[in-house]
Amino acid sequence: MSRPTPRKSRHNRHPSNRIPAISDYESDAAVMTSAYEAPPPRTNTELNLSVLQRYLPSISRILSIAANAVVYTFDAAAQSWEKSGIEGTMFVCAQTPLPEDVDHRPRACVFVLSRRGLDNVVVDLARVGHVELMGELVILKVEGDWEADEKVLGLWIHNDEENTRATNGAIIEESWKIARAAGTVSNEGPEAGPAMQAIGRPLTLNELFGRQKEATGS
Repeated sequence: MSRPTPRKSRHNRHPSNRIPAISDYESDAAVMTSAYEAPPPRTNTELNLSVLQRYLPSISRILSIAANAVVYTFDAAAQSWEKSGIEGTMFVCAQTPLPEDVDHRPRACVFVLSRRGLDNVVVDLARVGHVELMGELVILKVEGDWEADEKVLGLWIHNDEENTRATNGAIIEESWKIARAAGTVSNEGPEAGPAMQAIGRPLTLNELFGRQKEATGS
């Protein structure tokens, strides 16, 4: 007589809807991974804006960019254009209204971020009396409290297949008309962001033209 075959024990199964608990180590690792996730990528425009705001916090929007621009000054005595030694990326920027301006009028500037040194050029378009596109130059006639009636700057902008020179020239002219009509001129000069505080204020036009005279010996 054969012995009865013992029954095989049944395995205890977890219900299909039961989720195993995560250990403390796994939980901490998940939190750390979440905390150190890389931030979402920013566009070139956003990166450029953050750089400019470290110089001038009032810059709110970039209207146009020229990758390569050269600043010239006009010597009225010699009736000739001279290189200023400032060249780099040029930005046409909209700025937030002055804090004391209850009418919140628009402002705009041209910012040349020099790649050859720490001397950047910032031109408040409300101080510009006239803008003209002449040949390869965008000419800015800047008014101010100096002996001569005005300082004249020429911006040479590298042209390319996208017609960058004409596009930037047109945007400078349009931004100048808006800023000039608003008439919002700050008497305190441009504000200084962290980068400006680190390297000093932007080069003034008096200094720019004075340095040019020293270089030419006139």
